Amino acid sequence: MELLVVLLLMGIVYALAFSYMMPKSEKEAASEVTLRTIASLFRTSPLFRQSEIDLYCKEDGSCLLVSGGEAVEEIRVRGTGRAYIVNPDETLQSVEYPHVKIGTDEFRPIFRIRCRADGLFDPQIIRTADTWFYLHPFGEVHTFTDPVSMVSFIRRSDYLPDRAGYAQ
Repeated sequence: MELLVVLLLMGIVYALAFSYMMPKSEKEAASEVTLRTIASLFRTSPLFRQSEIDLYCKEDGSCLLVSGGEAVEEIRVRGTGRAYIVNPDETLQSVEYPHVKIGTDEFRPIFRIRCRADGLFDPQIIRTADTWFYLHPFGEVHTFTDPVSMVSFIRRSDYLPDRAGYAQ
């Protein structure tokens, strides 16, 4: 009897672990948004390359996808963090956004990602607890474990912050 109970408990533990490790269905995978996959959220939107799209994220991970000043969709982003900018002297500075009011919701975003109507992104640096994310203007998300290598990468890329825009 004891052996049956042990086997039953082991079966339950294995079933939980197996369901956690199995790949998610396409629908579940598409609905899960992280900072690594944030660009795909914009690209799958029907407004992509039609109008400017902004994503305003709050402390709790809830975000509003906004176009033309109207909230289009409310989503959750797993692993949110704070926004930073690179100063001309290559130091990083935290960004403090002003309060925004979208519909009846008024809040101070922790970061904002903008996709222009031409499909290019405003460069964005976001830091979570232990990872730095750099959203490149072409929508590629690069991850770094330290800010020095990230700033070095940004300097070598085609976006140069000290030139205030896209490289010609």
